[in-house]
Amino acid sequence: MTKNDVKISIALGSGLVYLAVKEPLVITVILSVGLLFYCLNRLIAFIPYLNHFIGKRISFWHVVGVITATTSTLSVFVMPAQAIFLSGLEQFLTNIAQQSSTGGAGGAGIDPQAIALVFNAIRAVFLLLVGVAALFAYNQAQQGNDWRPIATQAGLAIGIILVIDVITFLFVGNGTGTNTTGN
Repeated sequence: MTKNDVKISIALGSGLVYLAVKEPLVITVILSVGLLFYCLNRLIAFIPYLNHFIGKRISFWHVVGVITATTSTLSVFVMPAQAIFLSGLEQFLTNIAQQSSTGGAGGAGIDPQAIALVFNAIRAVFLLLVGVAALFAYNQAQQGNDWRPIATQAGLAIGIILVIDVITFLFVGNGTGTNTTGN
């Protein structure tokens, strides 16, 4: 370890201690995500042993099939958490549309279902594009090409959506017009 590694480790460690004291929920999320990635790392490391045990090569599509089947099976039994990105902005725009239709100059306003439809379309297109980018990056990596620019663009897209959600929450709140920090 170099001096910079030690400095960065101390800074990250003290940041984690601070967050553990001030924001235990954030630390719980960080540790949960870390556990998920650790489990995925162990699973990826186990695949060569599984290949040898089965006697056949496990391809990317086998893993995708297992993940899809598991997700489909679990979604039948468990309702989704309804954690939807851009929901605060959608609620804010719905509130504005409802206020403008009731206090306006006799105009019909915008139907809240139309706003919901637009945001659902935006979410669907975004998820499809990120999925296609991930598959394209995987394909580039399999061919020996540089996959990092594609993954960087997908990561930037996810980051931009997260920034929009955070800025919406900071300026608008949860979209209902009430302050959530005092509750």
